[in-house]
Amino acid sequence: MNTSAPTEEIPRADQPGQTVAVWDLPLRFFHWSMVIVGVTAAVTGFLAPTWWLDIHILSGYAISILLLFRIIWGLMGSHYSRYKNFILYPPKVIAHIRNLIDRSAGPSLGHNPVGAWVIVGLMFSLSLMVLSGLIGLGGQEKLGPFAFILSFETGVRALSVHEFFSWALLFLVLTHFMGVVVEQRVFKHPVISAMVTGDVPVGDYQAAGNQAAPVTKKHTTIGAALFVLVSTSAILIGISLSNKPAFGYTQIALPETYASECGDCHDAYHPSLRTSAAWKNILGTLEDHFGEDASLDDATIQEIAHFTSQQGAENFDTEVSHLVGRVDTESRRMTDTAFWKKRHQDIDDTIFAQSSVGSKVNCNACHSDAPIGRFDDSNIHIPQGNLP
Repeated sequence: MNTSAPTEEIPRADQPGQTVAVWDLPLRFFHWSMVIVGVTAAVTGFLAPTWWLDIHILSGYAISILLLFRIIWGLMGSHYSRYKNFILYPPKVIAHIRNLIDRSAGPSLGHNPVGAWVIVGLMFSLSLMVLSGLIGLGGQEKLGPFAFILSFETGVRALSVHEFFSWALLFLVLTHFMGVVVEQRVFKHPVISAMVTGDVPVGDYQAAGNQAAPVTKKHTTIGAALFVLVSTSAILIGISLSNKPAFGYTQIALPETYASECGDCHDAYHPSLRTSAAWKNILGTLEDHFGEDASLDDATIQEIAHFTSQQGAENFDTEVSHLVGRVDTESRRMTDTAFWKKRHQDIDDTIFAQSSVGSKVNCNACHSDAPIGRFDDSNIHIPQGNLP
């Protein structure tokens, strides 16, 4: 009695309309999910205003989960999902390019030699883009799973790397897209439908000299279980690390005297918006406080000075403390710093003239977290339609 496991019969090439499954469902899920979140990340990163940062971050998290899944699936997925079956040998790549030039390239199951190298480049660029983005988010914005260990300067350097690999990735995506167009339109290989259904015509399957076993339902089951495991683990670990206190930032309460005296005329600004030395200078010239007499008694000045000397910009590692608080201008105004001007250059003056805003120094009107010194991009809410 034959007790061997049954094998799936491959249809004959002379059976019209017959197909063979070569791309497993988990790989196709990865591919089209990456297209969706990748486009979202690109739009919010290259085109959207800064207050869309939350969507960009969520897209990045989704990319990281998909990428982790794909890295593992490349080791245990179906035949054409596995890295070991990528055709990367240089002579074969050169031969394939020659065949493309003279239009003699036959159908390739899986990734053709050029496509395989493009996929390697995409995976490499995606990995470095995600990693640098997480480091930049943690260091500069004090958000995400790495915020508890990273400095602002580290975050700034990482975001430069992030930007570079974002452009590199865009180039590789365009290269991949052009390759698909050539395969589909010039050589009439149904690569798009294959990535949608997972199937290729039997003729192409046999013409490619394929010996690999077709995809089975087992791959779908294993892939689904793996994705649930990867995504759940990544989310739980990410949440746990994100809840740790951010490096270089501690939320402080404003003393009542400081809040009331300074808040009588304008927002009681977070002390990280000026260095301790700058605060000392301001408190020493209150008789001419930006054109106003804001004189206080000595005891009140001493109390406020004690607070600001301990909580100046140099004691915080946030974006605003580095780019606004530690920057001196001749006018001593925050609104004259290069960072403030760059971030507000696209905001019309009519916004500042609205009754709910009143002036360019009313930070609280648009930054809901200004009182705690965060100024996160995602917490920007510009009021509309209430002109005086």
